[in-house]
Amino acid sequence: MSEKLMTWHDDGHTLKLRINKHELEILDIDCPNHDIGKCIDPVHGCLVKYFINRFGMECNAGSCDAVDLMSICWTLIGDNRIIDECQLWFMPKNDEVFSAWLISQTN
Repeated sequence: MSEKLMTWHDDGHTLKLRINKHELEILDIDCPNHDIGKCIDPVHGCLVKYFINRFGMECNAGSCDAVDLMSICWTLIGDNRIIDECQLWFMPKNDEVFSAWLISQTN
């Protein structure tokens, strides 16, 4: 089995969230890429939106305090030509461990 490299994209995707009683609701997913970008698929559009709309917070691999507007990074594992065999993960940029790692990558 070959090793898969996870490339994290920090390209401006954000989630608009709301706490409703005991649930965290995703109100909107903002994609900064319009028709171009690593997240754009010719059939499904923004893959970040596609996966989060389909699977919700199950795509989240991090933790942080709930905020109204959450900046995220994302990665796609698998062959994006076969969307049903892929998995998208997102991380809140203010996840403490991920944030430290992200800063270390830019230095």
